[in-house]
Amino acid sequence: MNLVTLELRKHRVLIGGMLLVAFLWAAWMARQLLAGESLVTLAINIGFLFALAPVGLLVPIVLARALAGEAAGPLAFLLTSPRRGLAHVAARFGVALATLGVYYAVLTGVSAWVAGSVGIEYDAWLPLATWAYVLAAWVAPVVILGIVYGLVSAAYRPGRGGQIVAVAAIFGVFKAWNWLVWQVNAHANFLPQLPVPRLTIPREVAPYLGLAPGDLDLQSGLQTLFGGIPTTPVFVGLLLTLALFLVAARLWEEVEWA
Repeated sequence: MNLVTLELRKHRVLIGGMLLVAFLWAAWMARQLLAGESLVTLAINIGFLFALAPVGLLVPIVLARALAGEAAGPLAFLLTSPRRGLAHVAARFGVALATLGVYYAVLTGVSAWVAGSVGIEYDAWLPLATWAYVLAAWVAPVVILGIVYGLVSAAYRPGRGGQIVAVAAIFGVFKAWNWLVWQVNAHANFLPQLPVPRLTIPREVAPYLGLAPGDLDLQSGLQTLFGGIPTTPVFVGLLLTLALFLVAARLWEEVEWA
């Protein structure tokens, strides 16, 4: 049995539950749309996404923490030979990222479908770009950070005071991450920017979004304010992911050989 299959087997309940919730929500949205209730479905979809936003931010942390246990646990006998820490971390990171990729793809795809059904016009590349941006800038770094936290706990087994320090360190990493993004964005002018997408909201939809009635072309307003969408969070997120990935691989060796 390879490591990816092993991780899927160990965490099939958590992974299956997450994906089941996402697909059930997608089926419900599809049923509403096919019943001809587009505007009502849009309002429900927006409310659901706002309610889900805090949960969506925590999902990568929860999944990563669950995947960061010691070795293969009770299923270790299924491995034909010991594996390096790099392989274990890659398997756990890959399973988490693939699961969350499907999870956020469902949310993004259904939201784009609902928006298009009520007449909101947007560039065809916007849903895919949004999905990839979120995965690279937020999900991947948070997943590997959660794995590192779990491995630190498994390797050094801190007491209650140590756990508090570890959680405080996690918040410190988030603060440093935010500071780094702002600093790189202010000084790394050579990084490319994404074009501001076309996004036009028809007059009958505007009140559902809390906007004044009338056709709204958000592209021109955003273009004036920002000029482009910065890619700094993506580059910083990928660099942070790589650095923490190497740290996690080394910590795994501590867990295995301590």
